[in-house]
Amino acid sequence: MSNSLRRSLSGLTSAFPSALSPYWRALPIRRMKLFLAGTFLIAAASGFCFDLLLLNFPSLGRGLFWPVLIGISAPVLLVTIIKKARLVPVLFVLAVGLFWLGDRAAHSSTSFPVEEALHRRVVFDAIGTLLAVGVGFRLLTLFAGTEGLAHIRMQTELSLAHGIQATLVPTVSFQNAGFEAYGKSIPSTEMGGDLIDIIASDGSLLVYVADVSGHGLAAGQLMGMLKTAMRLAVQFRQTPVALLESADRVLPGLKGPDMYATLALLHFDGSAEVEYSSAGHVPILHYRDRSQDTAQLSMEQLPLGLIPGACYASQRLMYSSRDLFLLLTDGISEVPNARDEDFGLTRLAQLLTQHAAQPLPQIWDVIMTEVRKHGVQQDDQTLLLVRAIQ
Repeated sequence: MSNSLRRSLSGLTSAFPSALSPYWRALPIRRMKLFLAGTFLIAAASGFCFDLLLLNFPSLGRGLFWPVLIGISAPVLLVTIIKKARLVPVLFVLAVGLFWLGDRAAHSSTSFPVEEALHRRVVFDAIGTLLAVGVGFRLLTLFAGTEGLAHIRMQTELSLAHGIQATLVPTVSFQNAGFEAYGKSIPSTEMGGDLIDIIASDGSLLVYVADVSGHGLAAGQLMGMLKTAMRLAVQFRQTPVALLESADRVLPGLKGPDMYATLALLHFDGSAEVEYSSAGHVPILHYRDRSQDTAQLSMEQLPLGLIPGACYASQRLMYSSRDLFLLLTDGISEVPNARDEDFGLTRLAQLLTQHAAQPLPQIWDVIMTEVRKHGVQQDDQTLLLVRAIQ
């Protein structure tokens, strides 16, 4: 109970406008203009009520003395409490002095009779209005502070997610003596679940695209763990099948019950063959330069981390110079149009065949332009192109 009370009091302290609140303390005064203007008007309304309490005395400054004095004092004291707390006692004494002088000036004037019933009614309404305005203002500042803190937390999380996304899934631009590659991932939110990676090691090249279920920080964390597991396994020179089985064993202990990852990979080992495998992923497209057509490379295997103890296999095929491979996620192939028709692998194969000779970034742009024309993005979209150049 005491811990709960302390948390509640801490939340209230952080929400109210004061030097103790990180939100209010960090908020620039220029961004508080509307808040301070509202504070002035609410305080001025209290000034009019205070003027009514002195109904049987002549009004000071044609009835504007108290509204102006209280209206100006409130935002000035508020800013001082937030930004310069050490000056609060000085300003408080000054405000009390002005109140005392005003009250003395009002009571030193000759009073005039007011009907007793009217006087009681006005005093009652004025005091009630003062209390309602004061409590209402306090609740509004509590709401503003609480929502402000929540907004800061949300923005911090979004900024963190964006940073994780940029670090884990940067734009891929790679070239060595035998291959060139270009790829990019476009998340549907600040933190997506798609992953692309290229690992060159000991004369071999491993490229893969993965799609972690879900979005947000949970998907980003699992994506980072998957990338780490894959890179660590490569360092131990595991085969593609061993890579998938290793990741499948690791992921269950790191994820939620409904999370999993699909993955498609290519492994070039310096021979005239490429080894490929797919774990519940979209087929890989292979443009064959000699026949100038595009084939689909697919395997019916379970996603990673879905069912413990899954077995995986790989296949090998011949490739030649200027062959082009396209790895993607279903956020591209399954984009629907107005008639609920998916973009589909057939269109992708046609585009790949038509533009296979162009530079890889240009092919990427052509494909993504057609995808955007087809329909609105609804999921993370990742596309990786790999070309054999000898």
